[in-house]
Amino acid sequence: MFKTSEDKNVVTFHISSEMQLVDRVVRECREYLNGFNIANDSNFIVLIRELLINAIEHGNRNVTENIVTCIVENLVETRFKITVEDQGDGFDHKALDLEMPEDPKQIRNRGYALINTVADQFEFNEKGNSVTAYITVTNETEFNISENDKWKIIKPTGDITATVADKFRLLLLELLNKGVKQFRFDLECVEDIDSVSLSVFISFAKMLMKQSEEGRLEVINTNKDILDLFQMTRMDKMFQMKMG
Repeated sequence: MFKTSEDKNVVTFHISSEMQLVDRVVRECREYLNGFNIANDSNFIVLIRELLINAIEHGNRNVTENIVTCIVENLVETRFKITVEDQGDGFDHKALDLEMPEDPKQIRNRGYALINTVADQFEFNEKGNSVTAYITVTNETEFNISENDKWKIIKPTGDITATVADKFRLLLLELLNKGVKQFRFDLECVEDIDSVSLSVFISFAKMLMKQSEEGRLEVINTNKDILDLFQMTRMDKMFQMKMG
């Protein structure tokens, strides 16, 4: 079973105790967060995923017929309240160990340690079958880095503006100093680039070309506005552009 309803800033899920439905809730929550211009939802996703897994596995003991209710509410700006309730017997939450296991090989007892790490705070009802967590999601763009052959792929989680320009510049310099010569910027999640960040792109392109004849720069998955911006500033002469 999977039922969802939304009212203003609140979205409610009722799901049967099936692990595959956790991913579906996560997808729906990502769409919900898009309405609040959230740049980095990673901690939010960790939190809601772990809450749901614990409710299904430990609360409802994987009994498919038992229901998990999850309520996500936006309180103010990027602060959210998440309540997850199962139909289990509850447990003695006062004895819960919230420390991450010292032994990295230990598989169990990591769920609530993760929840404790990413949540601002969380609390149980008396019975122990319902937990309410609060989280403030950062709106600052992060830069995810991966590799494909000789390419270093940089994928921002949101807009590239003056707020993160210094972080962006230092990241590029660090990669350049490590000998990276081929850079691919995946702008799928970027809606806007301001003049300060444009100057970072330009300065870095000049530096790379001066340092190495093998230097290559690509921009992929860009929207039309950013493509027009690169063309208008003639940056498309330095970067190979590919629209999403």
